[in-house]
Amino acid sequence: MANKLMEEIRALSVEQLLERNEAKKAELFALKFQAAVGSLEQTHRIKEIKKEIARIQLVIAEKAKAGEEVNKTVKANYSQAVVEAEKVGKEVRAKQRKMIEELQAQYEGAGNDDAIAEAMANAVVEEQNDVNEGETK
Repeated sequence: MANKLMEEIRALSVEQLLERNEAKKAELFALKFQAAVGSLEQTHRIKEIKKEIARIQLVIAEKAKAGEEVNKTVKANYSQAVVEAEKVGKEVRAKQRKMIEELQAQYEGAGNDDAIAEAMANAVVEEQNDVNEGETK
């Protein structure tokens, strides 16, 4: 997969590489923002994006060494990346909130206080039976 990605990256022009590099940097910024607020579900994406940025920079360096002009300015839209990160973060937090509410409803609806007391009583009885069996042997 990495070889295919590198072939794809090497086929891009310098301008496309610079644009893609800035877009990936903005995406990395957004992912770090999500991680900071605790709404990042796919933590592996940070590592993947860092590797892709490194690959892009490698190809840019290769093109510069080959004599191509790489000193062009490309601006990434970080504000858009933050807006997207916040949107995704809200969805993740809503999903987490819903899951917590469902777990609470299950806990409260199952009469778990009685079930816990019963399980503890059964454990005491079983432990006593084990002790009694050990004494008879």
